[in-house]
Amino acid sequence: MIRVSAISQSSEEHTHEIHCSRERSRSAYKIIEEYLIPFVEQENYQMSHKCKLHPGNDIFREQEEHKIHVDVNEWRCGYCKKSFRAEKFLDQHFDNRHNNLLNVSHNNCLADLCGALHCDHVANSVVPKTKCNPAAAARNRHLCESLADSCFPVHQGPSASRLHEAYQHFLHGCINNDSDAAPSLLSHSIFVPKRNEKGHTGIKAHFKTKFKEKAVLVGKL
Repeated sequence: MIRVSAISQSSEEHTHEIHCSRERSRSAYKIIEEYLIPFVEQENYQMSHKCKLHPGNDIFREQEEHKIHVDVNEWRCGYCKKSFRAEKFLDQHFDNRHNNLLNVSHNNCLADLCGALHCDHVANSVVPKTKCNPAAAARNRHLCESLADSCFPVHQGPSASRLHEAYQHFLHGCINNDSDAAPSLLSHSIFVPKRNEKGHTGIKAHFKTKFKEKAVLVGKL
């Protein structure tokens, strides 16, 4: 949770609390950029800014782009050039000194999408195996389907329809609460399109192959 100060027309300072994890938002952004955006660009599809998956909706993007990783133990603030020995300290500096540079216009928190993006695995977190939680699985199903429908409406044409289908396949693991298969899916860069001999993206063949691999993986658990 971070605090954001804003100045009203009456020149009074107000402090707003934003309940959004910077670390998990960073993981969500990484997944979107590495596994979704290349596929969207391949389809020449323009995602609406109203789509919660749009990278521009990241509250922390302005600050993240002003991080300078100088060396293993040196991170520098791109605004004031102050140096820190770890990224977490630079994050704290941003929260304390540059919180006026957060993108709060749409109040979107990418961390809220982590249930559909397997953020824990991308962040290399140790995720203990737990029994399937029906309530959590239902929430993830609703989130996955809502994202697919709002970001890639099938009525907007062939590209949107293909992306809608591909995205649903990609999130099959989250819909079924299959966190064990997530590392395999992400390591195969499932959203990076493969091409057939004619130079076209083999979407259906690509996803059928990957989910056969996933089925084998899950069967061995």
